[in-house]
Amino acid sequence: MTTAATPATRGQRALLSFSVEGLPPREELLFKSLVRLLDHRTHQHWAWKAAQADLRVVGEQVPTDAAAPSVAVPVLAVGPADSPRGGHFLPLPLHADELEHTLNRLGAMVVHARGLGLAAPDGHIAEDEEFRLLRWPPAALLETPARIRLATLMTGRPTSLQLLRQRSGLAPQDCLDFLADLRRADLLEGARQAAQPAAAAAVAAVAAAPSAPDSVLPLTDSRPVALARDTVQPGLLARIRSRLGLLPTAPK
Repeated sequence: MTTAATPATRGQRALLSFSVEGLPPREELLFKSLVRLLDHRTHQHWAWKAAQADLRVVGEQVPTDAAAPSVAVPVLAVGPADSPRGGHFLPLPLHADELEHTLNRLGAMVVHARGLGLAAPDGHIAEDEEFRLLRWPPAALLETPARIRLATLMTGRPTSLQLLRQRSGLAPQDCLDFLADLRRADLLEGARQAAQPAAAAAVAAVAAAPSAPDSVLPLTDSRPVALARDTVQPGLLARIRSRLGLLPTAPK
């Protein structure tokens, strides 16, 4: 059995994603399960993603032209041993050692392409771009104290790459790598994008609120509040007394 190479510690592993297309349900489930079981042996951490992944895993049902490989997103074809396809190929049934070797090789290609600026499926992160952390990241993304510190600094408030570097004191590349991993895991949301639904909800709430007389609106000055109480409450109390039959009698 192949032993896991250790050119980098587990905390330094890149987080890569893979999608699965055209595999029978049983084979797709088996592929995902094997990837999870091999996580302690692969050089990168692999996570399944529905679309726009770093690696496309395709079966026979995907047309050849649709599975054409690219520099940014390599394609791994999986199918019967007697029907190999061009490029990267794994025969069925899957074997753990072969899958581990293939993932390590393709993962190295993706990481190298990122270093050359050829693979950037999640877009560039600008210095002043503000974003929010949607939820606490999984353990696979928090394997070093530095990353735990970054996640803590991002909790509960919008931040940017520039602010994150200043607050953490970490190297710019460390912050950028962490943010890129969070974005690939769908854990980042732009601050402007988050503000739009909140603003829309506030407008809808105001529009749906019933109109009220100015005399019952909250006022900041103490004297208007006292005036409103004097002018509104007696009328309200009089109506209540009238319904209860407690109207005051005229003085004799």
